[in-house]
This record gives sequence, C-alpha cells and structure tokens, in this order.
Amino acid sequence: MTPLIIVLGATGSGRAAVVKELVENAWPEGKKIRVLRETREAGEGIEQWSFQDNQAVIPAPLDEDAAILVTNGSLALIEQMESIHRTVKPLHPDAVWRVVRIITVIDCPLAEKHKAVEAWYGPCIHFSDAAIINRRWEVPGQWVSKFLEPYEKAFYPCLFFNLTKIGVIANPPAVIDGEPLRLTHIFDDIDAVDEMEFDEDNLPDEPFDLVRQVDKYFARDELGRRNFLVPEIGDLLRQEGRC
Repeated sequence: MTPLIIVLGATGSGRAAVVKELVENAWPEGKKIRVLRETREAGEGIEQWSFQDNQAVIPAPLDEDAAILVTNGSLALIEQMESIHRTVKPLHPDAVWRVVRIITVIDCPLAEKHKAVEAWYGPCIHFSDAAIINRRWEVPGQWVSKFLEPYEKAFYPCLFFNLTKIGVIANPPAVIDGEPLRLTHIFDDIDAVDEMEFDEDNLPDEPFDLVRQVDKYFARDELGRRNFLVPEIGDLLRQEGRC
C-alpha cells in the first residue's frame, strides 16, 4: 500500500506552505511525492480528489513514494474524514492507501478572532499526529499558551511544530515519521481484539461482539444524530473572504 498523509486546516490557513515544505524537505532527495487537493480548492493543472454527497473519490496510487491529500478547508470536517475512512478501508484486503500521518495546520489569527474556529480545531487535533502552528507571530504569546493548554493538560500525543514566516519547519522529517500518535484508531492496522486490551486480569464475564470501536466524532445516537457536534466554519470563512 502507498503511504498517504492527510492535511487538515481551514482554507487560507497556510496549508499550501506546509505541503510545499514537506514535499521539499521531509523526505530524502529523489522521493516522488504526489499532492491531491479537493476539487473545489484545486487550481488548474493540480491533481484532485473529490468530496460529494458524503462520498470521497480518491485516485488510485501511481508510481509515487507517498501522497499528500489536502482536505477541503471550508466543508464539513467530520463528514470528510468519515468519507475518506470509508474509501481508504483500513484492514481491507483490497486497500491501496495506508494513512501514515494526519496533520493539522493551525491558523492562529483566525482562531483567536473566532471562537468557533478555535473549537473546530479540537476535532482536527483529535485526528492528528502532528499540528503545525502558523502565523504565531501575529497573536499574543499568551493566547498561544492558552490555546495549547487543554492539549498539554490532557497529555495529547500529537506533536506541535511552528511554521516560520519564511515557510520553514525546524525538523520536517519529524512531522511525517514515526508510529501513529493520533487519538483516533480508525486508520490504524489494529483489530477489535487489540482495541479491547484484554489480559488475564481483565476478561469479560459475558459474551461480546468483535466490532471495531467507532471514533467518538463518528458516533451517532439512536436517532442518527452526532454524539459530538463540530462547528461548521464555511460561512465564517466566506465572511472572511477566504472562499
């Protein structure tokens, strides 16, 4: 299977600069990295994937060593992730992509200005192995500390990096290398038994079903409503002139 990196973040948050930095400096020289952008955000001549009617259509791998899939930064986050998950099909024998990293690009000024955006980044970081803090120099340092505080207190495994004014990350390979650090297990090669973490002192007393746990942001109640509601930021981004 071909390694796939998913990049999350709001439209205009600096994802293009992050992707450029990773493509040029995260892999050894000579590696071929393919970039796929969602149809409505892709410009002419840019390879695309599409998200329509809650379905993700992702092209098959070619001869690349890895690919970067950039989500649409103004459309529903959870629906995109759920549709990508269905398409990638972890543990499926016919799977052609393997999600090795999920990265969020954090737009500090936008999150400082809009509480809805700050809240929206919570689910993004839940899914992520790494988060890139962009435009940090445009907000007070105390705001950044306050923004990061809940993740630090909760011991989130996600790694945080800074993107400098000239579009540089101090250690690009560290962004894409290593074991998964994300809180979600939906893209990982583990089965239901592994998730249950049984041992000789922790065995169930009654029969149980071997079903993989649903990510908390995908879970729905008996009426089909999401258990966790995530803010939609599309209208806000349009007001900001970003889409």
